[in-house]
Amino acid sequence: MTCRRPLTPLETAFQIVRQVNPPHTNPLGILHGGYMLEWIIDAATITAMRIARSYTLLACMEDMVFISPVRVGDTVIITTWVEYVGRSSMELSLIVETENPVRGERTLTTYSSLTMVSVDENLRPKPLDVCVEPKSELERELYVRALERREARKPRIERRKEAVNDTSPPRFLREEYSITSYFIVNPESSIGYNVLHAGKLLRILDEVTAIVASRYSGNIVVTGSVNATDFFSPVKVGEVVEVRAGISYVGARSVEVLAKVLVRNPLTWEAKHAATSYFTFISLGVDGRSVPVRGFKPVEAWQYELLKEGFSRKERRDRLIRMLRSDEFLGWVRRLRDLFARSTWLSSQ
Repeated sequence: MTCRRPLTPLETAFQIVRQVNPPHTNPLGILHGGYMLEWIIDAATITAMRIARSYTLLACMEDMVFISPVRVGDTVIITTWVEYVGRSSMELSLIVETENPVRGERTLTTYSSLTMVSVDENLRPKPLDVCVEPKSELERELYVRALERREARKPRIERRKEAVNDTSPPRFLREEYSITSYFIVNPESSIGYNVLHAGKLLRILDEVTAIVASRYSGNIVVTGSVNATDFFSPVKVGEVVEVRAGISYVGARSVEVLAKVLVRNPLTWEAKHAATSYFTFISLGVDGRSVPVRGFKPVEAWQYELLKEGFSRKERRDRLIRMLRSDEFLGWVRRLRDLFARSTWLSSQ
C-alpha cells in the first residue's frame, strides 16, 4: 500500500443527524431498528467513500446493541470515524447518541465497528492510497483497538469462501415460527455500481425478523441487538434476495431470530449465500415496558444444542450492554465527543 494521504482519526470524523418522525416508529412511537441500522450504514458508507475516494461496500458489522429506546421527536446523532486502513479495507467505529430536543438531554444509544472495502467497477478490491496515523493518546488507543478487531476477525475471514457457497436451509427451533420472503433489488435500493445498499438490506432483515418475533411473543417488539454480521457476496440490481427467518433462542423477555440471506440469479435461480445474522427483539406491553415471553421447551437434542448456542450469544450481548452502560465507557465516549468537537470537518457541517 502506498500512503499518499496520511490522516488522523480526528481528520476522518463525519456526522449525520436524523429526526425521528412517526413513519419511522412502531405503534408505541419507538423507532424501528431497521431505520437506525440504515442510517448507521449511510453514515459509515459516506465516511468510507469520502476517505477512499471510491465506492465502498460493507464487509462486516460487529455486535450492535441498543441500550436506550429512541422515540418519535428525538434527534439521532451518528458520528463515524476511520481507525485503520489496510490495502483495500477500512476499520471504522461509530457512536450513536439520541437527543431529546425538549429536555436537551443526550444519551448513548449504541457503539459499534464496521469494515468497509474499497471496490472498482468490477467489484474487485481497489487499493487505497490513504493511511491513518494517530497522533494523540486517544487516537493511538483507537488504532490499537482496530488492529485487535482485525486480528480477532481472521478466522471469520478465512471461512468466507466456504460460507458463500453454503446455501443449505437454516435450522430453527420451530418451523411454524419461520417465514421466507423474497424481493427484487431495484435501482432505488442501490448505491454505486448497481449494488444493493447494505443499509437497505439490514432494514428489510429487521422488518422480516420482527414479524417472526412479534408472532411468537404475541406483542409489539423493538430491536434490542444485531449480532456480528459478515457480508459474503454483493447483491446486484435485478437479482432476487431470499430471506429465511425463524426463532433461534427465547429469553425471559426477548426473542432471537435467525435470518439467512441468499441472493438468486432470476434466470437460473442459482443461489449464493450473502449473509447470516441474528436479531434480538424485546417484547413490549401497551405501556412500552418490556413484558415476559412464553418460554420454549426443547424436546429434541438438536433443539437443546440450538438453545445452548443462543444462550452463548445472549451472554455476549449482556457483557456488551454492561460495558456500554459502565461509567468507564461513558467517560471514554465523552472524551471522544470532546476530541471530535475539535474536528474541522465536523464543525463545518
